[in-house]
Amino acid sequence: MDVRKKQLLFLGLFLVFSLLAGDWKKETAAQIALEKNYPLLVESLQKYFPDLPDDEKAAVCLLIGYCQARLNNPQAELSWMKKYLEEFKAADVKIGFIAAGPRKKIMQFKGSWQRDFPVIRELAMTPKFSQVAYFNPPTELKLRLQLSTPCNFHLFAANGDLLAMGVLGAEPRVVAFPVAGDFFKTVRHDFRLLLMLVSAPEKEIEKYFAIEMGYQIPENTTFDPLTADLKIKGRELQPETRTETVILSRRTVFDKQEFKKSFVKDLLIGAGFFIINATFVSSNIENPDTSLYAKSALYGTRRVFNIAGIAFSLKALLGLPKVIRREKVSEEKIIELPTARAVNEGLRRELALAKEKVMVQLVVKPSDEEGGTHE
Repeated sequence: MDVRKKQLLFLGLFLVFSLLAGDWKKETAAQIALEKNYPLLVESLQKYFPDLPDDEKAAVCLLIGYCQARLNNPQAELSWMKKYLEEFKAADVKIGFIAAGPRKKIMQFKGSWQRDFPVIRELAMTPKFSQVAYFNPPTELKLRLQLSTPCNFHLFAANGDLLAMGVLGAEPRVVAFPVAGDFFKTVRHDFRLLLMLVSAPEKEIEKYFAIEMGYQIPENTTFDPLTADLKIKGRELQPETRTETVILSRRTVFDKQEFKKSFVKDLLIGAGFFIINATFVSSNIENPDTSLYAKSALYGTRRVFNIAGIAFSLKALLGLPKVIRREKVSEEKIIELPTARAVNEGLRRELALAKEKVMVQLVVKPSDEEGGTHE
């Protein structure tokens, strides 16, 4: 684009803005002079607002706030006057295009708001407390606060605890409040500032803000602020000892319980079968009065009893290893690992130095939630 075209473009934009400015000023002057049709005027000014320069936006904020007051819309009035007083810093506005009578009322309305609505001129951490050491945190924090008008104040934590109270005014003041040991583990804390006008204590204004944390850590480290876990990348503490089983001796153990339970029991049962065979069964076989059929049955019984006696006797003998056994006498011995310990000591020294460099940046940010004036 050549110079000539740029000049024409800027001239066109200037004319458009001039026309817009002329339109909204003429319309506003006409409507306010009639002291009616405020809803239509508010709607019209809101349409003009986005395309106006900042100095005229400040004037429109004031005018819309005035109209909302006339319409008895306190929340809308508060919203536009907050924008005028805080965002545009209560800038001087040029409203000479409005007739003298309404203009005087608007300026009185502006003065009333400036007297009764404290604007926060400064809200920030003091330099000393804008950055603190995470592993050596302070037990209190300090804010710099400055208001447009004198107010008594109460500072509350998000849970409702009262942290500080006193008087604020046009001169900057340092406000200290206590913090718990785990305060810096959470990335955000919300606060409520309750302001009461010194000139009118019944009027209360609530302001909300937050303190947000940013963490600075050394290179090649990882850090979890919630658990305070700092690690050097790729390095872990090693075990400094290991456990080893050492055999001291061997011994023979005679288990009386097992001897009674297995060996003696099975041996007695086997002996019982042999005794029955040697007495009752054999005597009946040799008895001449015993019939051949009975003797045949007794021969079978004696064979079964012999087998049973032998089986239980063998079982008793096979159980002897459980009764008499060899055991190892051992103990657990802790073996020191000096190489691992030396490596760990070096790593611990590096972690201690790294912890000194973990810093927390504290930044005060206005909260979206704002409270109005209560009487």
